[in-house]
Amino acid sequence: MYCEKEVSYHKIFCKIQTVISLNKLSEFLGIKIFLSGPHTKYYLERNNTLDFGHYNPEFPQKLKLYLIPAEQNPRLLQLTKPIYDVWLKQTAREFFIIYQKLDSNPKFFRKEADRYLMLVDESRLDPFYFDRFILFLYPAYTDNEDPEEAAKFRIFPGDESMDAQIVKELVGFWIRRKADGTDLEFITGLIELLRLYDPEFYESRTQFKDPVNP
Repeated sequence: MYCEKEVSYHKIFCKIQTVISLNKLSEFLGIKIFLSGPHTKYYLERNNTLDFGHYNPEFPQKLKLYLIPAEQNPRLLQLTKPIYDVWLKQTAREFFIIYQKLDSNPKFFRKEADRYLMLVDESRLDPFYFDRFILFLYPAYTDNEDPEEAAKFRIFPGDESMDAQIVKELVGFWIRRKADGTDLEFITGLIELLRLYDPEFYESRTQFKDPVNP
């Protein structure tokens, strides 16, 4: 299937769209998925240099309602856990890993979101803009050659093994969510999902004391 050519969350979106279009999903949820942006009712337009999709804050809230009902229903959790493991686990973990590093330096996160907004507003966004984040998960990643000026992040050994294409796509996702103001809605839902379906992973990421960046 052509969806297998997609990377990370785009593959999930692609597979969903083979079953239900964005327009039908919007009707099912009873809300607009995007408040503005280049996306049509039927597909996502990526790498638009003039605009980007501004999510409706209600969209992640609705997703949470549909994805986390098993919290109060152990039987439903048992039935849906295999679906999570096959369809969502890897991507959910990758989303969290990228967000965690970005959020470990809020000043950098906000600065990059503001820079992105400025470039879109001035129609100066390069289609390959996010290639600059391919090495974002490497411990040696820096945004400045001057060690005193370079942004500091919390580092988890082994994160750099994530596929570089996935890294840049997810950095782009979270910077756009910071830019449109829905990052907290999305990360709140993601954390609830991980706590319910992937608690060992979540605890390992939040209880771990980093000896390099305590």
